[in-house]
Amino acid sequence: MAEKAPLILLIEDEPATARLVQHKVSGEGYRFEHRSNGKEGYDAAVSLKPDVIILDVMLPSMNGFEILRKIRQHSVIKDTKVIMLTSKNREEDIKTGFDLEVDEYMDKPFRPGELIMRLSKVLS
Repeated sequence: MAEKAPLILLIEDEPATARLVQHKVSGEGYRFEHRSNGKEGYDAAVSLKPDVIILDVMLPSMNGFEILRKIRQHSVIKDTKVIMLTSKNREEDIKTGFDLEVDEYMDKPFRPGELIMRLSKVLS
C-alpha cells in the first residue's frame, strides 16, 4: 500500500499568496489544506494534524505567533513542523519565531522554489 503524501496546512489570509503556495505544494505531490484566519487555522491544525504548517504572522482573529505558541503547548500537535512565511521580518520578529520554536522562518516576498526546498528539509 502506498504511503500517503505529507499534508501541508497553509494559514494565510492573502488569496494570491495562498494560490501560489497551493500551486507549488500540490505540484510537488503534497496534499494541501488552506485556512484564511488564525482561529480556523489553529482549529484545522488540531483536527487535521498536518505534517507541516506554513504560517503567516499577520492574520485575522489570532496572529501567527499566538498560533505557534498554542501549537507548541498542545500535547498532540506540539511536534508539528512549522514554517513561518511572513513580511514580519525585523530581527525581533524572527527572534520571537525562533523563541517559539519555529522550524524555518521565511520573508515575503518569497521564492516559491526556496519554499519547496525548506519544506523538503523540515520533512526529512
